[in-house]
Amino acid sequence: MADEGLFAPELRAAIERSGLSLTAISQRLRARRRPVSVGTLSNWQSGRSMPGGEQSLGVVAALEDLLGRPPDSLADLVGAPRLRGRSMRPTSFVGRRSSKEVFRDALDALGFEAPEQYAHERVFHQLAVIDSSTTVQRFDYRLTVRALESGICRLPAVHVLEPTEPNVAPSYIPLEGCSVGRRVVWPERRAYGVELRIDGWLDAGQVAVFAYRVEMHAAASEVTGSLYSLPRRANDVLLEVEFRGGRRPVDVERYRRTEAGEIVTPVRLDQRDRVQLSESRFGPGTFGLRWDWGEEDEDDDAELGEPLGGW
Repeated sequence: MADEGLFAPELRAAIERSGLSLTAISQRLRARRRPVSVGTLSNWQSGRSMPGGEQSLGVVAALEDLLGRPPDSLADLVGAPRLRGRSMRPTSFVGRRSSKEVFRDALDALGFEAPEQYAHERVFHQLAVIDSSTTVQRFDYRLTVRALESGICRLPAVHVLEPTEPNVAPSYIPLEGCSVGRRVVWPERRAYGVELRIDGWLDAGQVAVFAYRVEMHAAASEVTGSLYSLPRRANDVLLEVEFRGGRRPVDVERYRRTEAGEIVTPVRLDQRDRVQLSESRFGPGTFGLRWDWGEEDEDDDAELGEPLGGW
């Protein structure tokens, strides 16, 4: 979670170490196409105001480079951009956030009691294949992470299943550069998860790439969304969902959620029956898709050979 009280003193100290005046910094940022006034810089370093939008966060990223700060070292102290939008209706989803208490307990059991114990997810890609002709739905993840401490780099994968979903443990399958460590198997709480351990020893600041797959044992109609939660800001987030088989959702929505607010917007499937979403410098927060299957008609039943469950 961002500590906004540290942003002003950290920025002020970086400016003092650089030996640059606020006027010189403003001019150099303008040359980088990141214009910001001297007055705004003064307010930021004094704590009278904070960066609060996507454009301002772009300025903060340029400031990090200009002042010789590590990437995200100032941005992580700002928090997410202030968002406006309508609130989301409750939904069932496959992802890394559901019932808060159960989710938190599962993270604790896996050894993730604080955000500092997560690797920093710099680049995240998820491809979900939702296939109405099968009873297994596939989610492939590929991540580039940065180690925050020297040692074994780790991330959790946790699912808390909704009452309408089959209470069957997902399969967690390492694909590249990682292995499964501790596990949570709590059928009575409908909670399952694993600790993903990146191969090899990493020094603080080193970067690694790994991939894994989650197979959900459920009919397509029992899955109504796909989310991913980030404990800190990521450089790039790419999420793709592809629908296969005889059924397509009738409504698909994109959403992004942070402590500051929520935004929900409708999206359409492309010609391949796929939706692709991307975000730059997103987090901490939750990003993803949700959809509504509508009512299944008789033609769908005939095509698939047997009826699929609905809500």
